[in-house]
Amino acid sequence: MTLVRFFSTRLTPKALSNSLIGFIALVCVLLVLATAWQMQQSANERVDAAKVSVSNIVLAAEQLARDTMLQADNTLRDIAERVAHDGIIADQQTRLTTLLARQVERIDGIQGLFIFDAKGNWVANSFAQGIQTKNNSDRAYFIYHRDNTSQAIHIGSIVESRTTGELIIPISRRIESSDGTFAGVALATIPVAYFQSFFKRVDIDNDGVIFLALDKGELLARRPTVDALMTTNISKGDIFSRYLPHSDSGTAIIKSVVDGVERIYAYRRLSGLPIVAAAGISYQQVFAPWWSYVFHSMTVMAVIILALALLGGLLYRQIQQLLVAESELNAAQDKLEIIAMTDSLTSLANRRSFDVALKKEWGRALRNQSSLAVILLDIDWFKQYNDHYGHLPGDDCLVEVAALIAQSASRPFDIAARYGGEEFVILLPETELAGAIVVAEKVRRSIEQAQIQHSTSALGIITISAGVVAVCPTDKNSHRDSMAEADRLLYCAKINGRNCIEAASYQRVPSVVCCESNGG
Repeated sequence: MTLVRFFSTRLTPKALSNSLIGFIALVCVLLVLATAWQMQQSANERVDAAKVSVSNIVLAAEQLARDTMLQADNTLRDIAERVAHDGIIADQQTRLTTLLARQVERIDGIQGLFIFDAKGNWVANSFAQGIQTKNNSDRAYFIYHRDNTSQAIHIGSIVESRTTGELIIPISRRIESSDGTFAGVALATIPVAYFQSFFKRVDIDNDGVIFLALDKGELLARRPTVDALMTTNISKGDIFSRYLPHSDSGTAIIKSVVDGVERIYAYRRLSGLPIVAAAGISYQQVFAPWWSYVFHSMTVMAVIILALALLGGLLYRQIQQLLVAESELNAAQDKLEIIAMTDSLTSLANRRSFDVALKKEWGRALRNQSSLAVILLDIDWFKQYNDHYGHLPGDDCLVEVAALIAQSASRPFDIAARYGGEEFVILLPETELAGAIVVAEKVRRSIEQAQIQHSTSALGIITISAGVVAVCPTDKNSHRDSMAEADRLLYCAKINGRNCIEAASYQRVPSVVCCESNGG
């Protein structure tokens, strides 16, 4: 019965209006939440799809690297075993050279095969016949095998080939004599261009990246390439410092340490090889279509909300016909608001009214990219005036000065206000510095010509000093800075002898303030 009574009770006009607004607001909030949830789901789907795509790219790069490295390793193992068994003698060199050349033709990706003796001298290679006089004992891979007894494959950092001048990746194995002593090195070289060429064929966005690197962070190949490829180390990047220590594969959103682009990355450490393959798709490119979807969704949502608002407005307007008594109260409240926004002594706008107007006009100037000027005025030696004549004549003086200021701010949208004490302010929308100086000088001259007696003033009459600022807003919150600059210029006017104007076109950064002084 209580529920029936509740629905059968006639609502008051105010309650009905509030219920209507509440219902429309609830529908709009639910619509916004539903749209936001749908957008978030779409964003998550795009990220998931990007992770799958980039993971597939990494798998392809990993497979290519693994196949190439293992083919090179198998070839090097055969060469090392052959040399260890047969030894390296002069009559073997021609045969070895021919064998190496045939192996290079057979294996895709290998640029050259080399055999070095225990001193690093070239014994045989796949490029030329005869004995070579070059020595590679200074190469890092040769030093590694000479000082380590490991029979495992060694993949070194990028070096420049002494045969072709290309950037190559050295893959090598230790050669031992029958008694286990170091007898030399078998080397296979893979050109960096081999992997770069493969990377170019991969379908990835212009800001995407694919790379192979040693597990110590030294790059082996990268798309897009970098000028200092041989010396670039990415071990301090998130993939190597944060993710690889905990997992040999995965995905993450990371900002590149090489070019600073944020990407969705997939990475994998090649099992059994000291190599990491990774690829990344630009985060911005992933979400470019999503932003278009968001725009269309927001547009549809805005149209629906607007339609609801219009419908609610029509219904609300009908309800307002029942609120005659409340309209009278609203009118009284409006009058009180006017009183609250007006200075009771001078009848100018008060500080609160000025602050509201400044924010409003600041926002308008920011949108329209127009100029806005502020004149901050102060009566010279007013404390001495009050001390000499008393506060009641001081109030009369303020009223007279305020009337002169109001006459000078003649445009309908100019705002003259009492800023506090003997300080006044004039807000001049759509006004350049030159125009603001004209108004400020008009105010100064009219007060000077009024010849209001002030025996304790050095000039014998009431005068004002003013700071004038004109600014084209670039930041919605920088109006306080412009007021501070006007106050600083007012202080300069006081220092410069009073009864004068200091003006400047103000920029946000104080170091670029350009002042032009008007003596007055």
